Amino acid sequence: MSIKYVIGIDGGASKTQGVIFDSLGKTIAYQTTLGANLTIDEIGASNRVVNLITDLLNKSKLQFDQVSAVGIALAGASNEVGRERLFGLLDNLKISDKTIITSDVESVYNFIWGQREGILINVGTGVSCIGKKKNNFIRVAGKGHDNGDIGSGYWIGKEAMIEMGLKQSTLNPDIDKIILSALNHFKAQNYNDLVQEINASEDRIPMIASFAKPIISMAEKNNEVAIGIVQEATRVIGDYIIELKDILKYGNKDIIIAANGSIIRNNYFRSELNNALSFEFSNIKWLFLDISPAYTSGYLCAGLKGIEINKKDIATKGASIKS
Repeated sequence: MSIKYVIGIDGGASKTQGVIFDSLGKTIAYQTTLGANLTIDEIGASNRVVNLITDLLNKSKLQFDQVSAVGIALAGASNEVGRERLFGLLDNLKISDKTIITSDVESVYNFIWGQREGILINVGTGVSCIGKKKNNFIRVAGKGHDNGDIGSGYWIGKEAMIEMGLKQSTLNPDIDKIILSALNHFKAQNYNDLVQEINASEDRIPMIASFAKPIISMAEKNNEVAIGIVQEATRVIGDYIIELKDILKYGNKDIIIAANGSIIRNNYFRSELNNALSFEFSNIKWLFLDISPAYTSGYLCAGLKGIEINKKDIATKGASIKS
């Protein structure tokens, strides 16, 4: 059996990961770049994906015609204008017929759950909660960064910025600690300079989202303002999960929840989410993806193109490369 090569791309608002692996599950090349969300930046996201594919091929010393499948999973993949632009660029490279473009959460769901009905909560820069019923995806949340989604890294960072703006002149030691942390994190001289820098940045969304982890860390150290932000985030994410559970008609005793994203992997954040869900479920088991999500989009496309790859081979051989 001849070895076939597969490219997998996973693009979120803050980071895009790319991998080339073969039909035996062996990783050939791996690389990351800036975010590629088609809704935020159609042109920039499309260009970054194509540049990443080119860089991966150069790194692995492969040619475009040696690749059998290209799976691209992107935040904002439902943006038709962005998809058409990306397909046009891929057509110029003569690989559009080998390519499948899907959402970043659907490829991860398919890798973890396959055709089974389950729940996946993705919390990184953005937030999305999806499940499957009668082979159709059901999505709760995931409307967009400024369209009501609560609980994401971006939302946490934005709420912290709002709190700083409202209370920076008050005598509140917890706010003072958050402001100091923000100035150190963003390397700014004062709050007003920080706001101007963020507003002027083309990468405003990932920039704000990057402050979520310091906020979660401060919440863990009993900063009351940070605790309030994290608890509101986890309460609403808990509501997303419960809403999806009711749609799927799951029971209320035990539940397995698949999870992906840098925020949901934080132990403190997840413990607060467990607390938010404790009245609904008596036992919660979390199931995490142990490889970079870029593998999942490549695996999905390979299957649709008739290339058989053992999922365990990918999970084992790609375990050292995580998101």
